[in-house]
Amino acid sequence: MAAPRHTLNTAVLGWLALALAACGTEGNPTGWIPRDGAISGVITTTGALPAPPAALRVAAGATSLSLRAPSPLATIARRRPAAVARPRRAARSRPGFAAQDLIVAFRPTALGAPPLGSAALATAAGAPLLARAIRTRLAAIVPAGAAITGVSPAILTARVRIADTTQREAIAAALRRDPGVAAVTRNHLIWLDKEFRAVTGSSRASGILSRRPNDELYPFQSWNYGLIDLPRAWAITTGQASVLVAVVDDGIRRDHPAITANLTSDGFDFVNAADSLKLCAGGKITNQDDGDAGPDPDPTIPASFSLDSTGTCYKPDDFGGHGLHVAGTIGEVGNDGIGATGVNWTVSIRPVRALGVGGFGSDYDIAQGILYAAGLPADGGALGTVRAGSAAKIINLSLGGPDNDSTLHAAIVMAANAGVFIVAAAGNGSSSAPSYPAAYPEVLAVAAVGPDGFPAPYSSFGADVAIRAPGGNFAFGDATDGVLSTMWEFVASGGIPVGPVYAWAEGTSMAAPHVSGVAALLLAQTPSLAASDLRSRLTNYSVGPATAYGAGLVNAYNSLTQTHGPSIQLYARLYSAVTGDTVQTVPADASGAFAFRDVEDGIYLVYAGTDEAADQRLGIPGRLWGAFGGLAAPGRVTVFGAGAHAASFSIGFPAEVEPNHTISGANLLAIGGYAQGVIVDTLTPDVYRVLIPAAGSYTFQTSGWVADCGIALEEATAVGLYDGNGSLITGVDFIDSAHLNYCSRLTRTLASGTYYIGVYGAFNGGRYRLQARAGS
Repeated sequence: MAAPRHTLNTAVLGWLALALAACGTEGNPTGWIPRDGAISGVITTTGALPAPPAALRVAAGATSLSLRAPSPLATIARRRPAAVARPRRAARSRPGFAAQDLIVAFRPTALGAPPLGSAALATAAGAPLLARAIRTRLAAIVPAGAAITGVSPAILTARVRIADTTQREAIAAALRRDPGVAAVTRNHLIWLDKEFRAVTGSSRASGILSRRPNDELYPFQSWNYGLIDLPRAWAITTGQASVLVAVVDDGIRRDHPAITANLTSDGFDFVNAADSLKLCAGGKITNQDDGDAGPDPDPTIPASFSLDSTGTCYKPDDFGGHGLHVAGTIGEVGNDGIGATGVNWTVSIRPVRALGVGGFGSDYDIAQGILYAAGLPADGGALGTVRAGSAAKIINLSLGGPDNDSTLHAAIVMAANAGVFIVAAAGNGSSSAPSYPAAYPEVLAVAAVGPDGFPAPYSSFGADVAIRAPGGNFAFGDATDGVLSTMWEFVASGGIPVGPVYAWAEGTSMAAPHVSGVAALLLAQTPSLAASDLRSRLTNYSVGPATAYGAGLVNAYNSLTQTHGPSIQLYARLYSAVTGDTVQTVPADASGAFAFRDVEDGIYLVYAGTDEAADQRLGIPGRLWGAFGGLAAPGRVTVFGAGAHAASFSIGFPAEVEPNHTISGANLLAIGGYAQGVIVDTLTPDVYRVLIPAAGSYTFQTSGWVADCGIALEEATAVGLYDGNGSLITGVDFIDSAHLNYCSRLTRTLASGTYYIGVYGAFNGGRYRLQARAGS
């Protein structure tokens, strides 16, 4: 770390340090030194998140804290939902990506190398030199959170490993800014098909009405709904029953209490009974399997079957309901205390069954379902031509295949010409191969991202893909990394009775209804929007870079407000390095330049952060924050008399610095600031040092990086407060474990002085944010 630059010479600085030490104060102890010092610099910002640190040993002989994890931490892992994975369809090998890898290819001219493909690249003498050149070039541009794990000089390529996959796009963007980089791509791998994982029950939870619903299972949805900015969108609208969305899928269960109130009564079943399934137990059933000869007005899914491992016969699934899951994401009733919630708390959903119990359907049947959903004439079999009484404004198609079928396309064109906004899943092929109907120009194709906000390894991509949305990613290892929604238990098993359940699923099938749901919110706000308006609102106000996975990640709040987020102002804040007092807070200009003027003599720390919507609140978790010289051990700026002092630095999402498991290794945490951490060892706390500037009430609170603590990629925490000698004052565990809030909040009246905060976690690798603030 470079020392701050000063205009005073070393001798004068040494005298100043002795004088200040003798006075025992940071400022102007006698009043005779002028108050005209200045500290200035330029603040740059980055959106990069830090990577989880590697496991580190505590140094021998270090002074460690003694707080033991509260008893709930010992049992919380057993309370996390878990279930045996049950594939929806027979497993098939498909190309995918290594979740943590980026492949970086360099231009030959940037390295002074021979052209790609030339034999000279692989010579015994040249290869080591090129490998060293690649490493040197790459080392200068690899941001925090990434490491070089391999170099291939023969193809001028390197592999970069990302420890935290939430940073994939940010790191890739940083690498691409080097003009010597020819391309940054994902690393392919083999991936299995979509899975469901279940959790039972439809329990009730009490709570104060807010834009975060009181549904007990909502914390499990907080990662995907948080990623698309729904909590702020819900402050504007939670939907309207006047908005009609059709779900063309494998049917519905009207008897699922979480969604019944938002279903229309004019659904239809277009599955043809001609297709048959060979059962592994013997005999056959029709793909329709509802006792009818063909199309009928009842879109109920009666059962669910999947091919066995041989791919030759079907066996019953314990639970299923793909269409029910999709419909729940669009519009499960919200804030009613039952189960989970949809993107819309209130909406009208027309269920249209076009795929049968085997998980497949013909293009013709699907075409009829699309026509019917759009309020157009459709083939009703023995019932003749059938037509719904009204046209859905939105059709969700979480289905697709490789064939460009003229019948299917004709139905799509018809529906689009009728003014219907059509949303479809981009496909789970891990490739750019087109999937239909998503590839049709009349359709908005949706790719999938995981809880980290970056493309899921199974998701299709390419020129036909318009936007991305949460689809889940079980590759992270937990069921909770999928999308939670309504499903149905068809066969009692494992203590789960037949009836309504909730399940996690992954796939672009889960991503599409997030976009359909946001489109419905837009119509609830502005009913006059045309299909073209909906497309432009969703894509133009998405967030993140345009990639092969679409224009960006759908953002509900931006789309509703037609903004790219709230206004942001960058501020610099000056703290006393001795007492922790806030001395000055000044805005930075558009270039990031700031200046503290008339600074009294003393030793200071310089921080910076962003506010939102002119609220002037800095250090709020999730906003940019950082310190001159580094967050864990900020560089001190000593002011003595007249003189200018430089303090330029960069801020982002502030990461802890490991190892910080002891008092001697504690990271500094400013009051009014926060840090992001990762639990390396559940038996070892992360330790932070806090300077309390004046007697009063102070709060130390943990939260998740993305979702609620204890859910998805997050953490269940306990917090301990210690005095300056490391003696425990008090400790707390969870805010509200009964409602799945495994964050911690500790509020205490403290005298001025030095204190320590220890953060424990229940899961190795669990992520948390720790904020320190004055007041409760």
